[in-house]
Amino acid sequence: MMLLYIMISSGIGALCRNFVNEFFTKLYTNHFPVATLTVNVIGSLIIGFAAQYLNDDSFSYAIIAIGFCGGFTTFSTHFLEIYERYLLKSYKMMTIYIVSTVILSIGACYLGYHL
Repeated sequence: MMLLYIMISSGIGALCRNFVNEFFTKLYTNHFPVATLTVNVIGSLIIGFAAQYLNDDSFSYAIIAIGFCGGFTTFSTHFLEIYERYLLKSYKMMTIYIVSTVILSIGACYLGYHL
């Protein structure tokens, strides 16, 4: 039964990621991957909160951290976007994206953990 709930919450996370992606795609056209950065930072905040306040083996942790955050955040898209900037020889944007993702995601996780 737990697997079913994880699958459902993962699907909800993926739908939320899609909404964020559509929103930022319409808002920004400068080719900086704002949507992926946003979902990864928000996901880091949520998982930091879950790690601090929920037991690792709890039902709630599985639904939020494994399910929702697993569907919401996107490691593979992040690296595809980095590689695309590399192919375009957009090294400055690529570097800013890498550094901002790492710093903001760690900061958000820290913040979520200490709320």
